[in-house]
Amino acid sequence: MGWLLHRNEQLTERNQELTNTASDVLTELNSLDAEIENLRQRAGLPDTGTPEWQLDDSQGGLPLEVPPETLFQLARRRLPLLTSVWQGDVRPALEDTLAAEAARAAAIPSGLPVKQALPISSEFGLRPDPFGGRATKCTGASISKVRWGTPVYATAAAGWVREAENSGGYGNHVVVDHGYGYKTLYAHLSEIAVTPGTSLQPGELVGYLGNTGRSSGPHLHYEVHHQDEAVDPSDYLEREQQ
Repeated sequence: MGWLLHRNEQLTERNQELTNTASDVLTELNSLDAEIENLRQRAGLPDTGTPEWQLDDSQGGLPLEVPPETLFQLARRRLPLLTSVWQGDVRPALEDTLAAEAARAAAIPSGLPVKQALPISSEFGLRPDPFGGRATKCTGASISKVRWGTPVYATAAAGWVREAENSGGYGNHVVVDHGYGYKTLYAHLSEIAVTPGTSLQPGELVGYLGNTGRSSGPHLHYEVHHQDEAVDPSDYLEREQQ
């Protein structure tokens, strides 16, 4: 009789261990399910409703005491479904989303258009007009105290040259379209190194700093546009104040 009681205790303990293990597996699957749903939302996929492997809310969830075999069966049924959703639906869409996010981030201008830290002599916004003294709006930043002929480089992702010409107060200037609504402008160049319609890689030569157009001395006038509006380039420049 004592042997039977001992054996029964062993079986009860083993059954409890299996139940705990199965519950842990289901908990991990629930976490995986929630993570996949978060990734689905990030990928912009539509809501597919309650997955078929989830219990009906009317059932009130699992009973307090469920045989471990039932729990393992539920786990075995859910895992292939989750794997199928991830591999066939969520992962491809998420890869596309991440690629688009990376391209969008690369289109944001960053850093100086010259390969050295330089002071900004004129900031974005109202400033005295160097030719008349009246306050005028500066739509970019003027990078000065640099030698005439210094190379000027593109500051954002691969784009294409919209303008490369001499006109108006900008003199020799280049406008690069980087996509996602971002454009950069480089003005008062002594020489233009690109032609309209050509592609331009980040860090590729645009031209050389000069004094053409309405300019009071050698400098680079640099603008950043987003959605066809000039924005403060200091938000995009990495520079040291000198």
